[in-house]
Amino acid sequence: MLSAASLRAAFAAREISPVEVIDAFDPLPEYGAFITLTLERAREEAKAAEAAYRDGTQRPLEGLTLAVKDLFDTEGVRTTYGSKLFAEHVPSADAALVHRARDAGAIVVGKTLTHEFAWGITSVNPHFAPCRNPHDPARVAGGSSGGSGVALALGQAALALGTDTGGSIRIPAAFCGVSGLKPTYGLLSTDGVYPLARSLDHAGPMARTPADVKLFFEALAGRAPAKPAERIAVCPDLHVRPLEPGIQRAFDHAVSSFGTFEVPFEHAGRLYPTYAAIQNGEAAQTHAQLFPKRRADYGQDVAARIDNALKVTLAEYAEAIAERERIRAAFQRIFVAADLLLTPVSAVPPERRDEPDPQGFRDGVLPYTVPQDLAGLPACAVPVGFDDDGLPVAVQITGPPRSEGRVLAFAETLFSATASARAGSASAP
Repeated sequence: MLSAASLRAAFAAREISPVEVIDAFDPLPEYGAFITLTLERAREEAKAAEAAYRDGTQRPLEGLTLAVKDLFDTEGVRTTYGSKLFAEHVPSADAALVHRARDAGAIVVGKTLTHEFAWGITSVNPHFAPCRNPHDPARVAGGSSGGSGVALALGQAALALGTDTGGSIRIPAAFCGVSGLKPTYGLLSTDGVYPLARSLDHAGPMARTPADVKLFFEALAGRAPAKPAERIAVCPDLHVRPLEPGIQRAFDHAVSSFGTFEVPFEHAGRLYPTYAAIQNGEAAQTHAQLFPKRRADYGQDVAARIDNALKVTLAEYAEAIAERERIRAAFQRIFVAADLLLTPVSAVPPERRDEPDPQGFRDGVLPYTVPQDLAGLPACAVPVGFDDDGLPVAVQITGPPRSEGRVLAFAETLFSATASARAGSASAP
């Protein structure tokens, strides 16, 4: 399974063609990565990409296949937002990032499954066929960008677009054994993306390796300065739930490759409640025109979340906004002392589909992923090994605002340093 960078080199050397890649596409419906495929259009675009390589006019992502989370509008292609309410919705224009990716030469092969309205971390969606973890089909893929993570892990796309409001790029990347970047808030446009909570929503690139994430990010945002990271911190205060033993071992092994030091975070206990108040308050507003009028068309879990969200008072929301500023200040103090911060992505493995424990599972994941969304900080999930059951484990690299270049450079270093831990372990089919 070639990386995006290797594919691009193979296209340039005429060792393989973009059309051959499209013709070799395997839908693998049993894994449920896609809601809608666009292979006919993709094949025509692949022919144009071949011509660009022959003429030497190729663009940065020329001919590379792209899976797009079905939260992004796509011109002329069904876009459901993971909802029964929008089952036949066909936008008239591409979302800003889809347009930018196409302009850079990427070829969209389809729209990937998302948790309904992106409001969940499992990608279990009652309106569509099951999306299964490529390393253990009995388990969830993570969410809400679950289909994008699965498509990458199975080799169905070289690149993918996801969104992240509370971890929705990083969680499926971690659970599927791929990589994904949640950039600085507002750095990449969310125009044409169905909102969940507008002050927390991020859009970002996903790929199989950090080098490919960097390639994709630079095509979307331009080259980011990559200053060396010399001061690498860990923060036990942010480990609010003990890691499962296999995850702890993989995390410790990855971190031991570098000289790290500990930093404090005095607001750790307030992170999750602050996030919940903001996310619920804003999400309730997002759905005000549809809920409860169309309640019967919502899945049970998302309907229950909206019911809960409607209980957030203006006073609670206002206090959470103030607390978010204190949280941002606490992170600023960390990044006076440190260049980067290493944390787990999750304390627990992906849950089994037949034994769901939604709240317990969420409590084992979201406290590790919501801090970066609250503070709007760039964070990259990097696969570093496997747990006792052969499931992927990832480390999260967080930096100060606009430090994507440094974060991605260190992500490549971490990925290389943990190669032996990933080799010979369980892998996707």
